[in-house]
Amino acid sequence: MKLNVTSYGRLPTYAKCTRCKGKALVHLPSHHANFCNECFLVFFRNAVKRAMKLFPLRPRDPIMVAVSGGKDSLALWSVLTELGYYTKGLHIDLGIPGFSEASREASKQFARSRNLELSFYSLKDLFGFSLLDIRSRTHRMICSVCGMLKRQFLNRLAIQEGFSIVATGHNLDDEASRLMGNILRHRESYLAKAYPYLPAMPGVASRIKPLFRLESEEIRIYCQIQNISYVKDRCPFSKGATSHIFLESLEFLESKMPGTKRDFLFGYLETKRPPTSDETPGERCSICGAISYRNICGVCRIKEELTKRDGRIVKGKAT
Repeated sequence: MKLNVTSYGRLPTYAKCTRCKGKALVHLPSHHANFCNECFLVFFRNAVKRAMKLFPLRPRDPIMVAVSGGKDSLALWSVLTELGYYTKGLHIDLGIPGFSEASREASKQFARSRNLELSFYSLKDLFGFSLLDIRSRTHRMICSVCGMLKRQFLNRLAIQEGFSIVATGHNLDDEASRLMGNILRHRESYLAKAYPYLPAMPGVASRIKPLFRLESEEIRIYCQIQNISYVKDRCPFSKGATSHIFLESLEFLESKMPGTKRDFLFGYLETKRPPTSDETPGERCSICGAISYRNICGVCRIKEELTKRDGRIVKGKAT
């Protein structure tokens, strides 16, 4: 499959691959490099290998991959498999009309085509409410609620299935825009965790972000070359999310000064030490028994709020 032009800019017809000196098909201004398809795949895999060296994993450690059906998670699952890691996918159906059905089917199709294991769960079954239910019953920022629920349930389900490592498809754009937002808002507690690796703690799986060195456009190109079909639409509930505004700001700077996103994120990470597992949650949730920093975990707090608003005071566990 030929890629003559990318969204980064026009590639001259006479351009040569930086690596093999053959005809270039991919232009990466932030790297001052051009690649043919084969050499781009080498570049992509090397970026993931370099990221994986930051994570204290053993070669045979099994990895649970959070699979949404989008390009990032499917590219992540693909490249980890190519590099020889044992993986299993985990998909949580959020219950967003139309979007969730397409996401589920893209995840299933990818797993079937590569004979990979994939577990499916429904947020409605796990939590008692779909994301559509939550959106209609709360004034909270839905993206924030969704992110918290996905983090909590991904951890619980990974532990339940015997995995101690969870990999997510966060890319360089995601991490740089999140970093910008947290710096501008002086969110010290979030900045303390602004690292592509978070260690395991009792009852908590370690988190890794193997794509943090790769831009969103580079991941799109990888999927195109590898013939990976994914959900291209953005989540319909994410309209107005502030993370998009920060990313648009970085994209503007990137268009004027290629490499800005990389310099911003990597420069910050160079000042950070990898987090340790010294910090241990102080207690367990009094309702569901999950590891928590407070007497009632975030999942149960939201569930109590939703059931009260719905006129149904429910006692018991948030499964």
